[in-house]
Amino acid sequence: MESRQDVERFVDHMKMGKLSRREFKAGLASVGLGMTVAPLSGHPALAQGDEHPNCFTWAGYEVPEMHQEYIDKHGGSPNFTLWGDEEEAEAKMIAGFRPDVAMPCSYKVQKWNDFGFLRPIDTSRLAHWDNVIPVLRNVPDMMIGGQQLMVCAWWGLTSVTFRTDLAPEYVDPDTHTWGILWDPKYAGRLSMIDSLIDGVMVAAIYSGAPDPFNMTAEEVEVTKQLMVEQRPLLRYYTNDTTSWEQALASGELVAAASWNSTPLNLLQEDVPVAFMNPKEGPMTWTCGITLMSFVDEAKVDRAYDLIDAFLAPSTGDFWVRSYGMGHSNTKTYEAFSADELTMRGLPPEDVEGYIASGIFQATIQNEPELQAMYEEVKAGF
Repeated sequence: MESRQDVERFVDHMKMGKLSRREFKAGLASVGLGMTVAPLSGHPALAQGDEHPNCFTWAGYEVPEMHQEYIDKHGGSPNFTLWGDEEEAEAKMIAGFRPDVAMPCSYKVQKWNDFGFLRPIDTSRLAHWDNVIPVLRNVPDMMIGGQQLMVCAWWGLTSVTFRTDLAPEYVDPDTHTWGILWDPKYAGRLSMIDSLIDGVMVAAIYSGAPDPFNMTAEEVEVTKQLMVEQRPLLRYYTNDTTSWEQALASGELVAAASWNSTPLNLLQEDVPVAFMNPKEGPMTWTCGITLMSFVDEAKVDRAYDLIDAFLAPSTGDFWVRSYGMGHSNTKTYEAFSADELTMRGLPPEDVEGYIASGIFQATIQNEPELQAMYEEVKAGF
């Protein structure tokens, strides 16, 4: 039987869906779980008369601490169905799967709305809405046609975690830049996240593209050339957090594109690292909850209760302490000291200003072109 530590490590890898579908399935097997599109074991089966809503989401969100308010109110958990990635989720819903709520990230909302999956959310029915950080109420793509199609519960940054003892010239916040990932002094000791949204967009931000998610042909070419220049400097592209964290801890890597969880994990192990706030701007990702167009009308009230539970500060407390990333409720941060927030790559004050300083992920307008370019660069063409 796998240990609780093994399961927790798998959940850590899965948070925010940063594993591929193949890695997801392999990971489930390694911790003794099975891939399923039915409710998790221990929850009532989805059937006519089941009073709990079904939530379609990533692994890691189904733990009771993430929706304790719902449990307290209704005496049990909602049903959860897990996806490996959002593309898999889309395929299942196109094929007829009908959850009541789902938990995509903001850059998918436009596409899911175009598919007809989403129903506007009446925020007046959410007790915690007034405490949502104002800048997170109107993230690009969450509001379409004046309607709230997703409420943001989680946010974080894609930035650079670096070894302060190995790259001391970057310790001063005034020197923080994505350029460390192009620094030839550290050739072979750098890594990038292996995904379109985190890989190509980082290069686009570093290039100074005014809108990295809607680039002109000229801006795409500049971004490509930067990626070509960077490729021989990299140790690897990877989306495995364990790989880059272990490499940073050993000194194999000096700097790695990463998420907020990385500095938290390494600082807890006394590895001297810092999480940058690059002068070009970090990339801010936001994820949350959507009410589905095919929600069971008999479960709408409970669906709203579940959405509200995800916004609760008690959920935020667990999320920040366990995963080291940001929560949308302003009251979440009252329970943390400045040092506790700093080690998680979160601001000890002016959370809203910090979030707003980042570059929000949005729908990638020329996705097929950029995906093809990304694969060519990685292949060395």
